[in-house]
Amino acid sequence: MLVATANILDRLDRGRASEALGSVLEHGPDLVGLQEWGPTRRRILRIHDAYGWVAPFYGGNVVGFRRDRFALLGHHLRLVGKVGLADRGARPVPVLPPRATTLVRLLDRSTGTATSVIDYHLVPGVQSRGSYRADRPLLVRRHRSETRALERQVARRLAAGDAVIALGDSNYDGFELPGLVSAWADRRDDPVGTLGSSRKVDDVFAATPAAAVTLVRTASDHAAVLAERPDR
Repeated sequence: MLVATANILDRLDRGRASEALGSVLEHGPDLVGLQEWGPTRRRILRIHDAYGWVAPFYGGNVVGFRRDRFALLGHHLRLVGKVGLADRGARPVPVLPPRATTLVRLLDRSTGTATSVIDYHLVPGVQSRGSYRADRPLLVRRHRSETRALERQVARRLAAGDAVIALGDSNYDGFELPGLVSAWADRRDDPVGTLGSSRKVDDVFAATPAAAVTLVRTASDHAAVLAERPDR
């Protein structure tokens, strides 16, 4: 199974956003997670009708799935962070909006199993030189809280017996999710990252290690990740 995650910068105009998405989909992923994909871009998704799309009006996290392989069982928006405060100087306005994940349950027709896809985008600006920033305690506390909420979502779906894929942008190089394996496991020393020179903040987590990982460069500031995952 080929799984993609792509943070497509929300400041890109519609044309460049559409081109970025097309660059990812031309690889034919079975599952896709998008971040920063707001409601004004919903029309772009209709062009790619080989995919079913779950695109909530809030959160910017969109999940796509190949219609010829998956059937939609249900979907939910899950809050991971409420309105909060940022540290002085960390934001133009020191207020953090709520953050949510998009959880989509699918029937994998090829295996007959239920798959839960959790698309996340955690609060940015919390890491420097591989560690949490000591000068931003409010943001660090928020990121840790969002992480715990995401971990609970993963644990619930694993306990329910679903195959679980969590994908997105953690804004933390070295991010881990208990019960799942990062696509970057055993690849942490690769010199090329998804944001900046080597930071690997975009990831695809699943029950087993990725057989291969490919990066797709687009007009966004993040590289998209394509992870080849063994079928359950």
